[in-house]
Amino acid sequence: MNATVWDTIVVGGGPAGSTAAALLAKAGKKVLVVERDKFPRFHIGESLLPFGNDVLNELGIWSKLEQAGFMAKLGAEFTLGNGAGLQRLFFRDSLEARYAQTFQVERAKFDHLLLDHAEEQGARVVFSAKVTHVQVTALGVEIEYDYAGEKHQAKARWIVDASGRTSVVGNALKLPKTDLNMPKRLAVFSHFKNVFRNSGEAFGHITIVRLENAWCWFIPLDAQKTSVGLVQTLEAFKAQKTSPQETFENAIRRHADLRYRLKNAERLEEFRTEGDYTFRHLQAAGPRWLLAGDSAGFIDPIFSSGVMVALRSSQLAAHAILKADAAGRALSGGEQRAYTRGVKKMTSTFLAMIRMFYDRNSFEVFMSRDPIFDTPRAVLNLVAGNTRLSWSLQWRVWLFYSMCWFQRYRKIAPGLSFEEATPRTEAKAS
Repeated sequence: MNATVWDTIVVGGGPAGSTAAALLAKAGKKVLVVERDKFPRFHIGESLLPFGNDVLNELGIWSKLEQAGFMAKLGAEFTLGNGAGLQRLFFRDSLEARYAQTFQVERAKFDHLLLDHAEEQGARVVFSAKVTHVQVTALGVEIEYDYAGEKHQAKARWIVDASGRTSVVGNALKLPKTDLNMPKRLAVFSHFKNVFRNSGEAFGHITIVRLENAWCWFIPLDAQKTSVGLVQTLEAFKAQKTSPQETFENAIRRHADLRYRLKNAERLEEFRTEGDYTFRHLQAAGPRWLLAGDSAGFIDPIFSSGVMVALRSSQLAAHAILKADAAGRALSGGEQRAYTRGVKKMTSTFLAMIRMFYDRNSFEVFMSRDPIFDTPRAVLNLVAGNTRLSWSLQWRVWLFYSMCWFQRYRKIAPGLSFEEATPRTEAKAS
C-alpha cells in the first residue's frame, strides 16, 4: 500500500478544515482533506459572529455568502421566559462598518459552500473517509484512512486536526485536556416554520430566551424557517425522566414567551439532540501538528462562538504553517505556545461571558440598560466576538465584570424575576 504525499493533511471538512485547506491551497500548497461524512450534511451552530468576517473576506467568499441568500444578521437580543425585560443589540451601534452585519446560516449549505471553495483553491477532498491511524514524527505525519472499502495511506509535512470534538489527532497523541469546570449540557432542537419574527431591522436577530435553569435559541434561517433549541444541564434532563421531545414541549408550555413565539409554529423535521461537553486541550500545537476549531476545544454555544473560533483558529494555523514551511522547518516551541495561547484567548473570552450568562446576578447587570461608563459598548464587542480588545474597551470589560461581582452583595442593577407574567404582545416583542 503506497502512501500519497502532500504538503498538509487536514482531518475534517467543516468550517475549520475548509478554512485551513483553502488558505493553504491558495498559497500553492498541496492539501488533502479527509472528511468522515458526505456533504451536504446537517450540523448545528447556525449563527455567525461579526468578528469572523475578516476570515471570510480573506477566503474571498463574502460575495458567495450574499449570493447564497443567507439571512442577514444585524444583531442579537436576550429576554426572559416570562417576557420580562429585553436587551436588543445592533452591531452597528458600537462596531466598525465591516462588523455591522454577518449571517444566519443553514450549516449544511454553508459548510458545503466553504468546502467547495477549498476545492476551487486546489485542495483535494475525500468524502466518507474515516481516519484509522495517525503517526506523527519530527519530519511530518502519516495517516491511514478507510475509503470506498479500501485502506489508504497519506504522508505530509503537516497535519491540521479539524475533526471536531472527536479530535482525531488529539486522541491519537493522548493530549491532556480539561473540562473547564463546566457542567455537561444537552440541546434538543429542530427547524420550524411560522415562528414569531421581529419586525424591521431586527428581523434577522438571533433571540436568546433565558429560563431559570435553561435557555432557548431562535435563529431565523430564511423567510420561513427558524432553528429553535432548548439547552439545559444533562443532570436536569435526566431528572425529568422524559424524552427529548417531551422535555422541549414541556418547556414551551411552561413559559409565556416561548408559547407566544411558537403558537403558530409547525415543525419541519424530527427533533435532534446534541451533547454539549465543554473541554479544552492544554496544548493545541506541536512541531508538525495543530488543532483547530472544536478539536482544540469546545465551549457552551450560548454566544454562537463555534464557527468564529473555527474560522480564526484555522486562519492562525494556516499562517503558522506557511511561515514555518517557507523556512523549511517545524514549528518552534515559541510558535507552538503562541498558537495555543491564541486559541485559548478566544475560548477564555467567551467562557467569561458564558459564566456571566448562567449567573443570575451577573445576568441582571447584562440586561440592565444603564450605560455606566459606556460598558454596553464593551459588552457588544464581546457578543460580536471581539477577543482582541483595545485598552479603551478592555478596561470597560473589567468594569462590567466588577459590576457583576458587586451585584451579588448590593443591587446596582434591577433584579430579574422568572415568575410567569402576561404573554408578550407583538408590540412588546418587536
